[in-house]
Amino acid sequence: MGDTNSETNDRPQIIVLNGVSSVGKTSVAKAIQDIARRPFLHVQMDAFLEMLPRRALDHPNGLLFDRIDGQTIDVKTGHIVELALAGMRNAIASMAECGNNLVVDDVFFGDEDIEYRRLLKPYMLRVIGLFAPLTVVQDRERARGDRDIGLAKGQFERVHSGRSYDLELDTASASPSQLAKQICDAFDL
Repeated sequence: MGDTNSETNDRPQIIVLNGVSSVGKTSVAKAIQDIARRPFLHVQMDAFLEMLPRRALDHPNGLLFDRIDGQTIDVKTGHIVELALAGMRNAIASMAECGNNLVVDDVFFGDEDIEYRRLLKPYMLRVIGLFAPLTVVQDRERARGDRDIGLAKGQFERVHSGRSYDLELDTASASPSQLAKQICDAFDL
């Protein structure tokens, strides 16, 4: 199955993909898993949100989807969600400490990038911004059928604001496998 960290004595590598809903984070993460020389575990923010009790959904202390107009959803996170996502970032650090290479798909609403850089300082961390035009992510959102329409639009201006990335990629101009190859080549994965 290729080299492992213990065979190469390399520090674990963590790739964090940030982008709006439906930009292609999961598809790119899975493509990285397919072609990287080392094994990478895929960690999804959605998996941690699925751990929330049902009563935390549509609640100010949990996760609120505030429909601003007929086309935009503003996501608001309360204390319960903030704790769960802080736990996710700390779990990622613990997994890296155990020697795991990780590809993480996340949506940044606050200082997550700063927190990742602090927690993962001992490891080879790369934060990658995934971009696509709003019309593209809206079309993908409609085609998926498992997302509230307007979620990507509500995140579009917020997710990348004020961020610096180790690499920025346009998911509308290349396939997930092509993007994964660019990432693997750029960071020798």
